[in-house]
Amino acid sequence: MKRLWYMGFMFLMTLSLVAGCASIPGLKSSTTKDPASKSSPGTKKEGLYSQVPAALRAPVKEAEFDLKEAKDKAEIAREKVKLAELQKERALLEVKWADYGMKFAEISEKAAELAVEIRTLEAIDNANLGDKERNIKDIANLKTKRLGMESDGIQVKAEFDTTELKIKKLTKDLEAQNMRVQNMENKKPQGSTETKAETSTKSTTKSTTRKRKTR
Repeated sequence: MKRLWYMGFMFLMTLSLVAGCASIPGLKSSTTKDPASKSSPGTKKEGLYSQVPAALRAPVKEAEFDLKEAKDKAEIAREKVKLAELQKERALLEVKWADYGMKFAEISEKAAELAVEIRTLEAIDNANLGDKERNIKDIANLKTKRLGMESDGIQVKAEFDTTELKIKKLTKDLEAQNMRVQNMENKKPQGSTETKAETSTKSTTKSTTRKRKTR
């Protein structure tokens, strides 16, 4: 009895193993994707759209026209931002340039005042007036002070000149950018020489013609 029970049990185990092995290929086949299913949604959409009659494509053409127009306007807006940034940069440089010019003028003015004082003291000393030793020291101090101002003036003048060069270069860049914006505003959308209304009219005409032929 025990032997019969054991043999029955082994028989059931063997059947379960066979059934499990048979199910494995099915699992593999279910996980294997059809190459055709790998196509992207965009590809499927294009394939389906190619089957749409031309008479029904007018709204799509209008939407495509609007998209192209929107892209062109966005690009022009970006270029205008660049133009504004160049204008702002030049304005800041012009402020610095004017400031350097003012500093250089003030240094030149003070240096000229010192020159007058030096010449006055030299004239007094040459006339043997006042304290001789004092005159020499005062003249030397004034000349030293004037040399320091002249040195500062050289540095400021260098900044003035280099800033002026930057402004000239930036002005050329600004003019080129301004021309670029104007050309973009005056240019028709690429790949389409007809307006949105013309596109819609052509599509409607084609549709009407086909209907007449069908009749």
